[in-house]
Amino acid sequence: MTPELLERDWLSLRYWLQTCVLPSAVFLIIALGLIRIFDPDAISLNHKAVIIGFFAFYFIIVRGGHILMIRSMHFDMKRRYKEAYRDRLAYLPIGQMKRRNIGFTLAKIKRELIDLNQQKPGNPR
Repeated sequence: MTPELLERDWLSLRYWLQTCVLPSAVFLIIALGLIRIFDPDAISLNHKAVIIGFFAFYFIIVRGGHILMIRSMHFDMKRRYKEAYRDRLAYLPIGQMKRRNIGFTLAKIKRELIDLNQQKPGNPR
């Protein structure tokens, strides 16, 4: 995997929109439609719509924040450890990467790069 591929396929705005915002919006529309069909009371409908809308919005914001956090770590490593980071990313499987493992994998790579950098001669440990 390359840094460019990681940015394009996992850390982009398009990825966040496709995997988080769009499914949340579809779920929200379907849930509100089902609530309206089964519970026509307007006051109850408003309360349930606010609760469901809040949790959909919360999910979108938390997931977006998570992607931003991973993206900032990625750009930091890309800037500090240019070639070593690219070499470490080359070992990652391209098609088998899971979304929940991206942050953990990049944190693990960052820890390895920090340890490697501290073990160089001239760097006090």
